[in-house]
Amino acid sequence: MSKDSISEELTYVGKEPNVKSLRYAYDQTVTELEAYFDLCRTSYDDRRNWWPGKSRDLRKHGADAFPWEGASDMESHLIDERVTKLVSLFVSSLSRANVRAFPVEMGDIARSKIVSNFMKWMVSSGYIPRFRREMELGANYLLERGILITYIGWHREDRRFLQKLNLEQIIQISPELGTAIESGKEDETIIELLKASFDGVTDKKARLALKKLRQTGEAELPVVRRQVDAPEVKTLAPDGDFMFPPYVTDPQRAPYCFWRTYYTAQELRNKVSTDNWDEDFVEHVIENFRGVNIDSIEREQEGRRSTSLTDNAYEANELIELVHVYQRLIDEEDNSEGIYETIIHKNFDTEKSTIQPYAKFELMNGYEDYPVVVTKLSEDSKRLYDSSTIPDVLRGIQHQVKIERDSRIDRNSIATLPPIMHPVGHSPSDWGPGRMIPYRRKGEFEFGPTPAYNSGSVEMEQTMERQADAMVGLDYDDPISQMRRQFLVDKFLSHTAEVLRMAYRCFQRFGPDSIFFRVTGSPDPQVFDKGNPDENYDIVISYDVLNSDPEAQENKLNQLVSLTQLDRNGRISIDRLLEVAASSIDPTLADSILQPSEEAQEQIVKQVTDDLSKIFAGIEMPARPNGAQIALQIIQEYAQQPDVAARLQQDESFGARLQKYVGQYQFQMQQAQNAQIGRIGTNPASMGGVQTQGIE
Repeated sequence: MSKDSISEELTYVGKEPNVKSLRYAYDQTVTELEAYFDLCRTSYDDRRNWWPGKSRDLRKHGADAFPWEGASDMESHLIDERVTKLVSLFVSSLSRANVRAFPVEMGDIARSKIVSNFMKWMVSSGYIPRFRREMELGANYLLERGILITYIGWHREDRRFLQKLNLEQIIQISPELGTAIESGKEDETIIELLKASFDGVTDKKARLALKKLRQTGEAELPVVRRQVDAPEVKTLAPDGDFMFPPYVTDPQRAPYCFWRTYYTAQELRNKVSTDNWDEDFVEHVIENFRGVNIDSIEREQEGRRSTSLTDNAYEANELIELVHVYQRLIDEEDNSEGIYETIIHKNFDTEKSTIQPYAKFELMNGYEDYPVVVTKLSEDSKRLYDSSTIPDVLRGIQHQVKIERDSRIDRNSIATLPPIMHPVGHSPSDWGPGRMIPYRRKGEFEFGPTPAYNSGSVEMEQTMERQADAMVGLDYDDPISQMRRQFLVDKFLSHTAEVLRMAYRCFQRFGPDSIFFRVTGSPDPQVFDKGNPDENYDIVISYDVLNSDPEAQENKLNQLVSLTQLDRNGRISIDRLLEVAASSIDPTLADSILQPSEEAQEQIVKQVTDDLSKIFAGIEMPARPNGAQIALQIIQEYAQQPDVAARLQQDESFGARLQKYVGQYQFQMQQAQNAQIGRIGTNPASMGGVQTQGIE
């Protein structure tokens, strides 16, 4: 097949895909990406401290051992320590970040707030399965391998489970079938109804079920249950799971891309019924291509070496490897573009087999781009795969730190037991504390010289570690390093925001018409519908790295609280400020203790009215610890009622109890005012009832 014909097949859409051309493109892509695979392999080894000749006792052995046999060969986890710290920072920032949906068009402004709440719920509730786990894996890939690729789709899966059903349960599922059984119709009619009502029932199973139903009143029948109907988010390894052509600069402009993944036989057969995969193709690959023999099922291509001290290659006998091919194809008639998906097996021989050589080929309706979000760690080159990694940047520093540590260990080894000088042919037979060492004349045995302690080695190691921290943004005393840290967090959160935006678009295309969700600040679950499928939002996830510093966070909150003293027009929402402050302390506890303002006011009203009832009955009650302003308003309205006002005139004890209760609330209000008086020295300036303090 010529290159021109292959290019033609990979450009224009046809009635069927040319699987041979797709296999050629896949093999060519894997071959040409070998340089990037080598970079990832080296980064993987550097992070995990693997090197040729490494032994379990962390000592050097063999002819190449330097400076001597058994010298120190210690691990130096400088790279892994910094990558792990950054991953922890990324995941923590995602947990504490603020998720907002900003409307792109005027018509979407009204829904932007509820969309923001829905986005927060998607992240925190588990509606997107394993979302945080996938993002943590993605953070590791971004730092270690330089590229983060996340797949976003919709997972809808129905599964059949055998269940014992009696006649009443069968009637609930299919009244027509229940009526036929009760009326004693012909067996053939009931069998056809059983097959129609219960998916997957054959004639043989239907006859057996009918027999059991008549004998025992129960029958085992398959019941279809919806297991999953939610967005699907998967982080894919850039060096083995998902691949673009090596020349790509913009992943969304690539002519094709490949997702290599694995299925069990059960999953493949389920795809036949749920996703309309070709049954003959599925049975063929199960029979002929079951079993995967690779070093690492997560990331390693076939033929790569093991990266551990023992050979960890294994054969996954129950897995079948398939390739999802995504193509941007053009219709020759009108030049319209479309994203198409083809599912193939890379070893399927199209010339020898007569069955259909692919599981599915279809237009991904509604998709304008490939269903993946791609982010590079460093945009220092146009090409996607020309990307640096954290291990690549810190490799030299880690090697130097290892040398310094090995040298100090070797020096200590010599200092602990220096070389023993003895006459030729008269070496001591034994050596150690309490040993009997014979000699002919004094001074025959002595220790050889030991190297002097080098204090500069520790200083050099500390300098190298500080340099490593500064390069990856973990030097907390350097403002430039802080900017680098914020840059890396923003890159990760921008990727996550795009993932959420695409997950929301998938909900609009494939999700249920409406869904219930609940977030902090709303007393009742909210109903969220799909809305206009053309609406669009810019999703922003923001987080300040200084928020991880308790002292800096406390200073910011104190400054925000002090601004309330200047707020004369009520522009600052105290309720929202309280929510932000509580969330900064502990988001989980904030969700547990914060309640909506309407619910809080109702609770204060109930508490104060209960207190007033007890005071009326002769029981003294203390003031509640908060809500003084609302409480005084309630008490004022309460005292204006004719019967209460009359009793206040007649019953001095009742008046004293109520006055004491009011006085405690007034004291709370006075304490709040004293805070402002303590700041300015006098009562706030005012004109009549209008406070003029702070007006410029």
